[in-house]
Amino acid sequence: MTTKSISIRSLDRAFDIIETFTFKEPLLSLVEIADRTKLPLATVHRILHTIMERGYIEKDKKTGKYKLGMEFIRVGGIVVQSVDLVSIATPFLEELAKTTELNVNLSVYDRGKALCLINIESFHRFGYEVKVGQKLPVYAGALSKVIFAYLNEEEIQQIISQDLELFTPETIAKKEELLSELERIRENGYSFSKGELTLGVKAFGHPVFNYENKLAAGIAISGPEIFLKKEKESELLDELKKTAALISKELGYKSSNTY
Repeated sequence: MTTKSISIRSLDRAFDIIETFTFKEPLLSLVEIADRTKLPLATVHRILHTIMERGYIEKDKKTGKYKLGMEFIRVGGIVVQSVDLVSIATPFLEELAKTTELNVNLSVYDRGKALCLINIESFHRFGYEVKVGQKLPVYAGALSKVIFAYLNEEEIQQIISQDLELFTPETIAKKEELLSELERIRENGYSFSKGELTLGVKAFGHPVFNYENKLAAGIAISGPEIFLKKEKESELLDELKKTAALISKELGYKSSNTY
């Protein structure tokens, strides 16, 4: 048997193991996996170890059994959101950009960063923008912070426990200040930033939710301070909220709130 055929067989077996997990049986022991796949215990153990190293299988801390890992959420989320989310959100964001005359972006969470999937630059050409595919720190800027605020507690604590880079004197990088900021965002339902990534730039961010009533993405409007004057903020924020509600509705989100 050739090395190539052995590799393919190992890959086949890895998928057999992965596909053993179901909604009814999300947790399985080593013996249970071997029994369902009809593979030797030693083989199952070896393959599980490899898959675990890549984050696709994890051990449940309470039961000691195996379960599918968070990497599936990350990979699946990228596939689904980069296709469905972009096609659904783009028309609404184009209208928002037209109405506000500001830069408009949509980003999703990806391993400690905010990954930009949509960028619509203002016709004013402000001279800065977040490029599609660009990753920004999840703790700095309105767009990133509105995503950060809706992560689970474990992820939030993991991020704020690190040494956070200061991009400008306005960047919030202290743990207690960040936690207060995230709480404020959740209470208000939107985020605000002023010069946190680029001095002179103001932005508002708003969460977008999906059919599971979970965060799907963050959207934001941004521009020079002169374009986001105090007297205009309420009107601009209202447009942002309306757009977020429309996109969320298209993604199946059920809410009693109306804008």
